[in-house]
Order: sequence, then structure tokens, then C-alpha cells
Amino acid sequence: MQIENLQEKIILAIDGLDLKEAVFLLNKFQKLKWIKVGLELFTKEGPQAIKVFKDMDKNIFLDLKFHDIPNTMKSACYEASKLEVDMISVHASAGINALRASKLASLEGANEINKKAPELIGVTVLTSFSSEIFKRELNRQTSIEENVLRLAKLSYDAGLDGCVCSPFEVQNIRKYYKNNFKLITPGIRIDKNKHDQSRVMTPYDALSNGASQLVIGRSITQSKNPNQTLLDILNSIRNI
Repeated sequence: MQIENLQEKIILAIDGLDLKEAVFLLNKFQKLKWIKVGLELFTKEGPQAIKVFKDMDKNIFLDLKFHDIPNTMKSACYEASKLEVDMISVHASAGINALRASKLASLEGANEINKKAPELIGVTVLTSFSSEIFKRELNRQTSIEENVLRLAKLSYDAGLDGCVCSPFEVQNIRKYYKNNFKLITPGIRIDKNKHDQSRVMTPYDALSNGASQLVIGRSITQSKNPNQTLLDILNSIRNI
């Protein structure tokens, strides 16, 4: 696969940067299509940052992980879709009524501005949880893997376009849901530094397991040579 096409597999997380720093970095990656705007950047810079990135011809994963009562999530997704973002995350644990309402609202918001509707993605279990912490702090009697599969099914049944999971759960989910159900995987590392993640994997292994797109942030943004790091990642997945 050509390097240009491989870049569609990477979603660059630009959290931790302000708008000026993000634009400076993205100007180095002219062909990189997808970026992730999370809570930190969005609360710091506001919706105007989205317009800046859209003017740079980027696809935007707005990763605010909405989690609230159905009506509030519905309203949030309606407004977010009018920002012309391309993907929105919501917590699948909000329940099927909230997920269905959010999906419908995202379609309505996009239709109001005559734009393509964003993909709605259900967050399963955050990759910062280890099995031990998940059971102890959340008092779960079932495993992370079982919970992820249950929340992936909830997302699918609600009509969402995919889910967020760690690369360790991808292979199991792919047994049930084919490529039209996106699996977005954070927890991607190219070295031994896990940062604040627990369930991590290399780009090659994650895609081999069936991931649709990889969310990669600090491995690139904090690299001494971001361009070379991105190129190394793309070369590592060339034979997928």
C-alpha cells in the first residue's frame, strides 16, 4: 500500500498543544488527513479551533466522549455535528437510548447545514484501565474484555458507526463485526513508554488484529523528529 493511503490509518492526537503549536505541527504533515481534538485542546481553544483545522483540509475526530442523560447527549451531538467534524465520540455506557438519540441528532445537525454527517463512535473501556484497577476501583465482576464486547454490541445495536477499544480487544470484536463497523484504537506505542496507558500495542499488531484506524499522539508530537517518527510508523505498517 502506498504511503499516502496508509496515512488514512493514522489519527494524530494533538492534545497537549495549543492552537498555534498544533497548526505549526500540522503544517509539517501536509498529507496526514486525520487529527483528534480532545477535551484539553477544545476547552483551551474552543470551537474556533475546529474551523482552523477544517480550513487546513483535515478530517477531525472530536473526542469529547459525551456521557450524560439522553437529552443532553442528543443536544451535544446535534451542536457538534454543526461544527462539520467528521467523527464524534460518546460513551457507550450511557445506554442504548442515549446512543440512538445521539446518532439521530448528529444526522439532523449535519443535514441542517447540508454537510455529510459525522461518524458516531462509542467508547467502550478506557485504555488507561488495567484489569486489576478495572475490577478494584469499578467493582466489576466481569473482565475488561467481556465489558468491551458488551459495549461494542450496544454501540452496534444503537446504529453507531464503530467503537473505541484497546488493540487487545480488536481481534475478538472483529469475530462479530466486519469492517463496516469501525474499530478505533488508542493505546498505540512504538516504544516501551506506555505514558498513562495500560493496554498498548504496536501499530503493526493493532492493524493486523483488525483495527480500522490508530490514534497516535505523544509518540509523534513529543518526538525529536516528528516527521521521521511518522514515516517510521507508516513504513512499519506498509505490509498490512
